[in-house]
Amino acid sequence: MFQIQPVRSRELQKQIADAVGAPYFADTFAFYAAELTDDAQSMTALLGLCQFTYAPDEAVIRSVAAAPGSEEDEAIPVMVRAVMSFLNHAEIPFVFIDEGAADADRIKKWGFRPLASDPAGRLGIDLAKFYRSPCRYDKGETDKNEKPEED
Repeated sequence: MFQIQPVRSRELQKQIADAVGAPYFADTFAFYAAELTDDAQSMTALLGLCQFTYAPDEAVIRSVAAAPGSEEDEAIPVMVRAVMSFLNHAEIPFVFIDEGAADADRIKKWGFRPLASDPAGRLGIDLAKFYRSPCRYDKGETDKNEKPEED
């Protein structure tokens, strides 16, 4: 069993970044993923860290890092989705990801694509469209009346 939680202090964020081998971005917010004991009372292993910024019009994931040996753990994409859910609840319309934030194949598996609405062509997700129909969004499908996003 694992948990995803926001990091509540800059010092802890720096310690987690160091532990997973990620650069520390002091100007970011962060969520971490950790393995728990069977009774969910304590943490047994750190799994990953996601650091991001946000403003009213968009968010940017700066890094997604897994602890050594945890790269394929299911907690990592769940952590990214937890950040997306947080941003969606904050009514942030778009989330983008820095190209160097994670492995390119993982970024694509998480659903990030160049958005037609972004003139810079950054890899992103339209959160309103995603949460309206996440299964269709991940498959690159759109509503009948919408212009499809570029791949």
